[in-house]
Amino acid sequence: MPSPVQTPSAKASGARVTAVIVTYQSESTVATGMAYMRRCFDEKVMDCVVVDNASKDRTPELLQAYQDWAEVVLSGNNNGFGRGCNIGLDKVRTEYTLFLNPDAVLEPDDVRKMLAFMDAHPEVGVCGPATLVGPSREESAYQIAGRRETPTDLVRAALSMADIEALYKPIVPGTAAFKTGWVCGAVMLVRTEHIKALGGFDPRFFLYWEEVDLCKRIEDSGLGVWALPEAVAWHIGGVSSSQDASRIEGCISEHFYQSRRYYMVKHHGWVAATVAEVCEFGVLALRTLTDMVRGRGTDRMKPRMQAKLLSSPETN
Repeated sequence: MPSPVQTPSAKASGARVTAVIVTYQSESTVATGMAYMRRCFDEKVMDCVVVDNASKDRTPELLQAYQDWAEVVLSGNNNGFGRGCNIGLDKVRTEYTLFLNPDAVLEPDDVRKMLAFMDAHPEVGVCGPATLVGPSREESAYQIAGRRETPTDLVRAALSMADIEALYKPIVPGTAAFKTGWVCGAVMLVRTEHIKALGGFDPRFFLYWEEVDLCKRIEDSGLGVWALPEAVAWHIGGVSSSQDASRIEGCISEHFYQSRRYYMVKHHGWVAATVAEVCEFGVLALRTLTDMVRGRGTDRMKPRMQAKLLSSPETN
């Protein structure tokens, strides 16, 4: 793999936090996201490293306008989210790192709230804010956090027996901070030294489940995973890829299912992960056949058919 091409090092603001942003086909949100980032930089709240994953649109060109205060890395490869974050993480010298999607924004005061929470709770390894997810603040819902799913949960969900309230909990402003199994990777604050010691994100996850894996490894290392409703962000969501009927809850199905399998095998073993996936597939197939008999088509099966059964991401 060729070495990333980068601009000169960013001008440090004296902040204790550095945002690591990975862009891919992000030209529609670069200006908005970097405007928020500039406010954080000017108030000496947060520095910025941007890693572009070989965007084919105007993203690389647009990013050049920010290189006087943000470090811009043109990687020349589509690294995926986790590996792109690791490239940026390697350049972070501040005490904290904020992993931030290019279509997610937050104000300086919200960064300060997250920082104050981490300072006050040294036993916490990662925290995520209340995040509005949607194309506008008026058309948004709050991001969920929750218990990390297991192979048993996959089977129960396929059989419509999942306890949704036990699995997922929205992070709503005005409520108390709470311990959770994972927080969304779109906006998550971590302790730089600790994350570097853990090796950052597992690079085998190209997209999806990488933050769940990281949160589990943080918890396994002895630190907690917390949601912080006091801080609020906004995540437009999904701007790097098109939306169509083959997706699962807005995610690119192939990457979602492959990453999920890798996570389940990694943390629950090959047997449990395989039994759960085969059972889930069988239930889905039976329900699709029922849909076809009733003249409802095969839409239920379309997302699942985007990835081979029992397939995982390629090794690096």
